[in-house]
Amino acid sequence: MGIFDFFKKKDSRQENVSAPVQQQAMPEEKVVEQVVEEEVVDIVPETPIQPEPVEEKKVNELYEKIKIYGDYVVYSIALQLRGDFAPISAFENENGEVEGFAYMITDPTYGLSPQMVLSNMKEKFENELKEGKIKSYAILYHSQFNNDGNHALAVNPEDLKAITLSYHFNDSEKGNIALPYVFENENITFKGFAEFSHEENNEIMNNQLVDGKDYFTNREEIKSPESTNEAGIIMKKSNVHSLANMWGGIFGFQNFQTQEKFSQYLMETMALYRVDEIAVDEKAKFTEFKYVTFKTIISDDFNTIYPEVKTDFSLEFETKEIREWENVENNEAIVGGLGRDTFGLWFFPTDYAENKTQYQTQNKLNINISGIIFVLDLHESFELPDGTKTDEEFTAYKPSQDLPDYGCIDFIGKVLDIQETELLPDGSVKGFILKLRLITNSEVESFFTVDAFVSKENMRFEMLTIGMQVAGAMQLQGKIVE
Repeated sequence: MGIFDFFKKKDSRQENVSAPVQQQAMPEEKVVEQVVEEEVVDIVPETPIQPEPVEEKKVNELYEKIKIYGDYVVYSIALQLRGDFAPISAFENENGEVEGFAYMITDPTYGLSPQMVLSNMKEKFENELKEGKIKSYAILYHSQFNNDGNHALAVNPEDLKAITLSYHFNDSEKGNIALPYVFENENITFKGFAEFSHEENNEIMNNQLVDGKDYFTNREEIKSPESTNEAGIIMKKSNVHSLANMWGGIFGFQNFQTQEKFSQYLMETMALYRVDEIAVDEKAKFTEFKYVTFKTIISDDFNTIYPEVKTDFSLEFETKEIREWENVENNEAIVGGLGRDTFGLWFFPTDYAENKTQYQTQNKLNINISGIIFVLDLHESFELPDGTKTDEEFTAYKPSQDLPDYGCIDFIGKVLDIQETELLPDGSVKGFILKLRLITNSEVESFFTVDAFVSKENMRFEMLTIGMQVAGAMQLQGKIVE
């Protein structure tokens, strides 16, 4: 199946508008007799008009070089049609074979930005070209090219205009060409490389990808930087996290995705806190609520706002690992370790920016722990591995598989207390503060019992009652006890 089988609409610019070369007709020879003083004169026939010679088709040297990367042009298009805009590359080795190269992400919490991917690929291939290890290379990425010579990387969705092919051959020829495209409703129309003829474009586009073939036999794994500090704490890096899920837990995921008023509220609150002339009490009206605080941090190099669920529950915690969020200058993190020297615990520290040194140097801390529930449902009894059924006192939790390294857990908990609450100055966000037992201990009632906020929008049932068992997903948060 050719790549055109994927297209939903044919590009009008790719229609064949050329007409066949018209041959001029040979004129008929006419014999003209002229009589001059009765003398017969030989008549020389008119010289027939010769047809214009058909110009020989010129060889497009650039096309002849680029066409070896046709499979990867098609592969880049196929990725785009699946919603993947990752840069890819290929190179021509010494024996003329073409091989693909790509960066592979094995840790979902750490990746390279498209800018870094492009930079690293070019540096790698340029070095190999100079050393004679390869004969040429091509890097394909999505650019801002709009028939204007601008091959800058497209970072934002509105900048997506073309697939740029950046090439360099060992005869010193290097440059960029682009395959422009336009979005029309749900369709993508590809325009073709302007440097190539209609036939040449078709020859590239009609390359067929082979099912099951590994087009990237050369890979480089992207690993999260990791080290162990002097306190024996493992320090890792993440760079793909954000606070979107956290705020979805507060406002309701559907609301936060569809109603701009909530993101607008957060931006306006941040702007309010930047104004020194406004009194603290006036600012607090927008961030201080009965059970939840919207903690705002304003500094020269770091500005943010977190929802912080108030609690008096605390426990002794031993830090084993800190995964810092590199994409926010390492001012946010997930902390992991042992609670009460017994159970594993991961949480988002809302005080990490101001207490970073303390977290990194002190293994033993006393931590307030609370939570934001992302989804809440009724618990249904099930059989344990030993065949027994869970009873009304059963509680449990495990790290979330859907949201790794966010301090999130999937849990079954028992409701010990319920407090209805409202957030925002107009009370438009409705929810509950639940006291949830997550570990049942016969000797210690509050062995691991957290106060957690749940938005009514994130509940899958109507009626909450004390003593019921609930199940769901929650992000744990914490801060050092003051």
